[in-house]
Amino acid sequence: MKIQLNEQLSISKLVIGCMRMNDWNLSAEQVVEFIEWCIERGITTFDHADIYGGDHRNEGLFGEALQLKPSLREQIEIVTKCAISVPNARNPHIKTRYFNTDKEYILTQVNDSLDKLQCGYIDILLIHMFDLLIDPRELNETLLQLQSEGKVKYFGLSNHSPLEFDTLQKYSDVPFVTNQFMLHPLGIQNYQNGAMTHCLKEGISPMIWSPLAGGRIFKPTNAFEEKMHNVLETIRQELGLEHLDEVVYKWIFKHSSNPVIVLGTGNKERIERAIRSAEGPELTKEQWYKVLVEAGYTLW
Repeated sequence: MKIQLNEQLSISKLVIGCMRMNDWNLSAEQVVEFIEWCIERGITTFDHADIYGGDHRNEGLFGEALQLKPSLREQIEIVTKCAISVPNARNPHIKTRYFNTDKEYILTQVNDSLDKLQCGYIDILLIHMFDLLIDPRELNETLLQLQSEGKVKYFGLSNHSPLEFDTLQKYSDVPFVTNQFMLHPLGIQNYQNGAMTHCLKEGISPMIWSPLAGGRIFKPTNAFEEKMHNVLETIRQELGLEHLDEVVYKWIFKHSSNPVIVLGTGNKERIERAIRSAEGPELTKEQWYKVLVEAGYTLW
């Protein structure tokens, strides 16, 4: 269940996405139990962002659990993100949503994340979105400072195109260990724009979020989604799988870049199905391409 991102760093093939943790209605004690349950099943990586939660509180919910049982910290990998400025009660001075990669802003956000998570370091910090006004030299200085201070071990990007990734990597003295972006059978833009192939070229494993298209895989809302649902259901029956989401996970896992899937759920039954999907029968190449073409990919 482990994926090696570099010689020193490995993460689990399945990652628990904590964006909706505030909706799980778990006490700190229950979060501890959930983390332990995941670790027992080989899932050791948890994905956060400074803005997750209605009032940016999800890192804090996780931190409360770590405070109850500090020994958990060395058993897990924490991923978090920054660079999105959001107008809300927490930030009354912000009037417009925008992206910010200024040095002072990133340093402030990382320190805030560490305070909320109640831990001394972050395993992987991702730049959440591409800032069109970014100064890549300044970003490099920022990342080097965070690394030298021991606050962040490794860095990556999130929702960056191949060109954006290469541009920032050109100026960076630290190698980016991953690119996290959306991919599912209803949204294949990161195949169409070359992001998946770029990960293969760079030798990095992409982290895939929203693999089930926010549930639309199960409950189609239009003719396109209904047709895809039927294609996936046919493959499910051909492979003898129990549930449709297992087909989707297997479709994502089949790519040679060795993708990691971010599960945006705290539902243990759904997590168990995702674990099963990493084993057993694989999609044939023909089945895999059937999904891709139905998703709108033009082969020639």
